[in-house]
Amino acid sequence: MSALLPLTLAVLTSLPAPTPASSALVGTTWVLQTVQPAGSAPITPGARLTRPTLTLTGSGAELTVGGTTGCSPLTGAARLGTAGPLKTATLLLRGVQGGSSQNCTDAALSLREDYLNLLTRVTRSELSGDTLTLSAGKGRLTFRALEARPTAPVNTSLNGAWTVTRLTASGRDLPTSGLLNVTFDGPKVTLGGVVGCNALRGTGALLGSPARVTFGPVSSTRMACPAPQAKAETALLSLLRVPLTVTQAGSTLTLSGAGGTLTLARGPQPTTTPAPTPAAPTPTMPTPATPDPAATYTLTRVNGAPAPTTARPVSLTFRDGRVGGVDGCNNVGAPYVLRGPVSDGAVSGGAVLSLTGPAFTTRVACPETGVNLIGLLDRAPTLTVQGAAGQGQTLTLTVDATPDAPAERWEFQAR
Repeated sequence: MSALLPLTLAVLTSLPAPTPASSALVGTTWVLQTVQPAGSAPITPGARLTRPTLTLTGSGAELTVGGTTGCSPLTGAARLGTAGPLKTATLLLRGVQGGSSQNCTDAALSLREDYLNLLTRVTRSELSGDTLTLSAGKGRLTFRALEARPTAPVNTSLNGAWTVTRLTASGRDLPTSGLLNVTFDGPKVTLGGVVGCNALRGTGALLGSPARVTFGPVSSTRMACPAPQAKAETALLSLLRVPLTVTQAGSTLTLSGAGGTLTLARGPQPTTTPAPTPAAPTPTMPTPATPDPAATYTLTRVNGAPAPTTARPVSLTFRDGRVGGVDGCNNVGAPYVLRGPVSDGAVSGGAVLSLTGPAFTTRVACPETGVNLIGLLDRAPTLTVQGAAGQGQTLTLTVDATPDAPAERWEFQAR
């Protein structure tokens, strides 16, 4: 026995001593290549799915978990052991959460659940070149390091607001309300508005060359929409789940992906050219004033006929950059601007009322005697006001006929 002791010691001292895990493991974005639940063959995510990612940040043994499940954010904490001679290390993940799954398709949801289930049971990691393998009992997750690419300069010519004018999916045009905006500010991208009937909000990033936009989860209100609008919302949310290629041609912008294309037009831009001075009003044709912010305008006539009888009077108010009111039953509201020759508090010859953000409405069950007030405002009517501020002032909204809708003329009286 004593003769074996020196030999045993020699063998042990010849083995490499355990060392801290490679710094390549921490601070790298790891992209999932295969997921292998216990007892199953490795599964490679489909080409149409956004692959989950994993990042470990921090120093020492205690780390922070980040990344995505492919359709929702990933959070949690990790404790990393030391790497031995086989380049393996203990790795325990704690409190791993996958965020909300409301924007996940059925296929993405299945991958998300397999991914999270294995992550919560991981006990060891093995790093070999640019490949990372996480072991969870008899299950496995394999990753590849995301290739680091030089950062391309951000296309600042996109800066500003763009309004969605067209949405196509599977080669077909879907209806849009003209109230969905995408705004660029350097690498930051924000989305807000309505494409169907729900208000949408989301943020994203503009990266790469050629430029691509990647959006995070998009939040939405939960109103039940008519079938055409619901189909448009579903198509839009599906399109926004993958990186979109950005193409600019003058004042037109397209965001394209496997699920379809968004076409946008640039919103109004500030100009240094002074606006022409409107001609002085003649004594017989006084210049109409802008809407009185202290007044409530009640509908009196529609297309020359008396206003329809409704459960509540149809009305409008114009305060603090928002147009609000009642459509005969529900309350409505939206931010707006007047576009046209406005000078010294007056609108010369009428101005176009344009909604600049999503329109909101309450959802009270109403009789069929209401009017489509939001539909009128959405058509960018021409607004004229006659008379001095206060009671008796008349406000008129008019729109021209189009192939899809007739001409309209709505008259309101200040109360």
